[in-house]
Amino acid sequence: MNPHSDRIVVNRLGRAVNGTARIPGSKSITNRAIILAICGEATSVIRDPLFSDDTYQGVKAAEALGCEVRTTPDSITIRGIGRRRPVTGASIDVGSAGTIARFLPCVLAFGEAGEWELTASEQMTKRPMGGLIRALSWLGDTVTCLGAADHYPLRVRGDAVRRFDVEVDGSVSSQYLSGLLLAAPLLPEPLTITTDGEIVQSEYVGMTIDCMRLFGAEVEVTDGWNRLKVLPGAYTGASIDVEADASTASYFAALPAVTGGTVELPNLSRNSRQPDTRFLSILETFGCTVHWNGERGVRVTGPEGPLRGGHTLDLNDCSDVALTTAAVSVFADAPVEITGVEHIRHHECDRVSAMTEALRALGVRVEERRDGWKIWPSTPGFAEVGTRDDHRVAMACSVIGLGGNGVSLDHPFCVNKTCPNFFELLTGLGAVVDG
Repeated sequence: MNPHSDRIVVNRLGRAVNGTARIPGSKSITNRAIILAICGEATSVIRDPLFSDDTYQGVKAAEALGCEVRTTPDSITIRGIGRRRPVTGASIDVGSAGTIARFLPCVLAFGEAGEWELTASEQMTKRPMGGLIRALSWLGDTVTCLGAADHYPLRVRGDAVRRFDVEVDGSVSSQYLSGLLLAAPLLPEPLTITTDGEIVQSEYVGMTIDCMRLFGAEVEVTDGWNRLKVLPGAYTGASIDVEADASTASYFAALPAVTGGTVELPNLSRNSRQPDTRFLSILETFGCTVHWNGERGVRVTGPEGPLRGGHTLDLNDCSDVALTTAAVSVFADAPVEITGVEHIRHHECDRVSAMTEALRALGVRVEERRDGWKIWPSTPGFAEVGTRDDHRVAMACSVIGLGGNGVSLDHPFCVNKTCPNFFELLTGLGAVVDG
């Protein structure tokens, strides 16, 4: 494949898949670990991290703030700075990394004095930041929007927090709450955060708290996420092993559903906090067989007959697999309704609209709804599809192409955001990818 190609073709597989794919590390855990390592006052080691565009932005931010960073092919080592700010002013680009974009302003605002300008990709400047900006502004004179209100780019000031209680709207992104939580131990007083309990993908907040506790933080949580309290105190250094990314795993787990056969995912964790492990249960609903090999490693086998359709699936708690579920639904024997994912309209692109456009280009009958789709059984044809430079659109459409009649993708290397070796993993399973 040409790494500079503007378009590649994922060809129809034409047979049952049979093979093993080792999935890269979790983006969510890697980026949380990088932020916590920056905030620590010792050396932390992140083993088996994801190396991708998003995590690269986190590493660059650590270096820009004065952390000592060392990377190897299977680890990232960071000597943290805690509240200290060896670099009191800099311009830091977060690219399109949504997690870093939401976490870093909190880290800067809650530490010692300084002023930093945070820039972002054009794509990231269109994503909502209002909930986080309002929370930070309530706490003190910490943040200024340098362009459109409630969007990147930002100017962030350190040592400006004057209040230590705040209310957060978690209905758009759980990352607002996670960002405040991650940085809270840097403050001189306990931080109390209240919500209305309606946190989209709250399991990611649970993942945040698990990671914080690993680094030595004390966090109190009431039932229903209505009130959270974080005590002040330096983070320690820690060693953390990053498990496989469940969202990325979904595309490979989906292949037996659309082509038949079996795929082994040896490094996926059974008891993961990642909400997208639910996708394996969704595959069982469609008629696939899922077999866990103890606590780590899973085998997915497609059904003997057609995929079972006729479901209504609320994916609010695992919306990053909404597009993968839509891809599988195309091959079911009855219509499938996917609901609860209106918030993915505000991700790297409007993913609901993007998937509707892609499905229609491929000849699939689909009805777009405010919070999802209704998808009818279809025989997808070959088409040139626009990914809107969104990694999840590209990977989900690849699944349809492999099970259908192939697909041509523009901006194919948007997959570098979360899975730089995506097409190599596909070819390892027998796919033919032309570029």
